[in-house]
Amino acid sequence: MLRKYLVGIGALVVLVVVICLAAPVRPDQLDRGGEWLSWSPGERATFVNGFIAGYRQGSHSACEVAQELFGEPGKMYRLGDEKHASEMPSARCLARMEEYSKAKYTEASGPDVSAYTDAITEFYTKHPEYQGIPFVNLMKSLSDRNYKTADQLYQMAQKGELRPLR
Repeated sequence: MLRKYLVGIGALVVLVVVICLAAPVRPDQLDRGGEWLSWSPGERATFVNGFIAGYRQGSHSACEVAQELFGEPGKMYRLGDEKHASEMPSARCLARMEEYSKAKYTEASGPDVSAYTDAITEFYTKHPEYQGIPFVNLMKSLSDRNYKTADQLYQMAQKGELRPLR
């Protein structure tokens, strides 16, 4: 009986040690530079792909809701052209969506989001004092309208425009 008890405790200790060693990211590093730098390039690309897909899906859903909330049933809207924006609430909303066009997808090589992963990795690597800034905030600064290099992200952080979590 004692032997089974000791074997059980030994197995539990080994399990706890394995779990602790397998989780190198501390809670104060989650969603920030420590976690980002602990990921492989493939994991970083997966995050960026998911972020872009989630942003697009969420934005489209929000714009559909804008149409439902602010659109007038039966009203005829001007669709717009190069010189005039559409009057439809959903179209106005979609026009404000951020784009992430630096993500390239080809059949031969698959997704390439290195324009984003490289900038974030370089920022965290060159400026470890700013690893407390969430990588989601950095992604927002990498949209087409806002795109920044790693050095420009650093300048924003120095000015307090990007702030670390505490």
